[in-house]
Amino acid sequence: MSTITPTPTESPSPGTGLRPTLEELRENTRLLITLRWVAGLSILLGTLAARLFLDIGLQTLPLLIIGLSVLGYNTLLWSFIRAGETSHLQRVQQIAWGQIILDWLAMIVLVHFTGGITSPALIYFVIHAALSGTILLPWQTRSLVGLAVVIVGGLAWFERNGGLPHVRIAELGLDNDLYQNTTYIAAIVFFFGTTILTLSDLVTRNAQRLRQREKHIRELYDARATFVRVATHELRAPLGASLSLMRNIEQGYAGELSPQQRTILTRVTSRLEGLRTLIDDLLTLATSREASTAHAPLEPDSVRAVLERIIEREKPHADHKAIRLDCDLSREPGIVMAGDVGLGIIFGNLLNNAIKYTPEGGHVAVQYRIAPAAHAAEITVQDSGMGIPADDLPHIFNEFFRAKNAKNSQVMGTGIGLSTVRTLVERYQGQITLESDEGQGTTVRVSLPLAPDQTPPKDRDGDI
Repeated sequence: MSTITPTPTESPSPGTGLRPTLEELRENTRLLITLRWVAGLSILLGTLAARLFLDIGLQTLPLLIIGLSVLGYNTLLWSFIRAGETSHLQRVQQIAWGQIILDWLAMIVLVHFTGGITSPALIYFVIHAALSGTILLPWQTRSLVGLAVVIVGGLAWFERNGGLPHVRIAELGLDNDLYQNTTYIAAIVFFFGTTILTLSDLVTRNAQRLRQREKHIRELYDARATFVRVATHELRAPLGASLSLMRNIEQGYAGELSPQQRTILTRVTSRLEGLRTLIDDLLTLATSREASTAHAPLEPDSVRAVLERIIEREKPHADHKAIRLDCDLSREPGIVMAGDVGLGIIFGNLLNNAIKYTPEGGHVAVQYRIAPAAHAAEITVQDSGMGIPADDLPHIFNEFFRAKNAKNSQVMGTGIGLSTVRTLVERYQGQITLESDEGQGTTVRVSLPLAPDQTPPKDRDGDI
């Protein structure tokens, strides 16, 4: 009997906290990049509007340089994202740190040229401190908040003592001598510091609570998947032995069978085959969910190598049904960030479904190509099977859904396969499409992005 031991729940150490997940960092990094486009354009347009229409005495050139600089380094960050530089947690953390530091340098220069310690632009630090709390650890957020207070206080001190020229903006009422008033400076720095520290701490604490709850949910999810996997493994062995014995009896190894006995045995065997299909699908579902979770590591693997293995595994099934299996595979390995398990589940489900739902003497074709323009590996599985009714097509990727004609057929199934395939393809940043006409067969196309460091070569055709 197998025993499942729950993984002890880990509590974050004081001051450290739970690290953001890769998906969380990616999402928040993209959000900051989007907001930065707005901020950079706002600086440029606001400066030009103030100069041309409002007659405000701003120093136009420095502000335009700040706006262009923000757009410039944001373009660089955006290019990192586009180039696939967010596939590793450490790399995304470096990008997160880098963009926050660049933003704060840009903001302190903006504050200097819009009135220094009296500048209304100081509020931007508050907004940014709150956003930082969602992508950094608590100690990192506090360090950056402390740095912001030091930077603002340092700017005020240098302007007060003549180390930096104070920029006066008379039209905004910023032409007074408050920047030289020590009490005023101390009050602004104090309230500024306590405000951003309190706000960032609240955001960080809430983010940590959400991460802790997500971690608990993930542990429960993993425990359930482990239970399903262990239970199905335990059921497979006796079920396989039972099926083997039933087939031996059907083949006459235990003596001649009467027609009535053979009919009963055939029905029992059919039921056991259906149960084995259900167990296999549940095992696949548990394995695929482990592979599709955000914390599951993505590893480089060859599309061609996995396809060849799956085709070799499924070919006896096709031969048994006298199905012609045509394979047209590019010679290129097609390295994608997915992993052997996930790719095997995707291709295994698609090819198994194609053979399973194609009648004897039918045709199944598998094609694999590299699409240089899309920087992707494209896989097509086409069959001449029963097809899918038009009314069922919108639901075909739903979990446990089976088309009406599939339910009415003698083919065993659970409706898990295509749902599993779609989940994994989306996890790997790919796309899947399905075309089908009832009675005319089905075509499924999967596109998976190539690994960032793989340059797609000119495709060479080749059959296996």
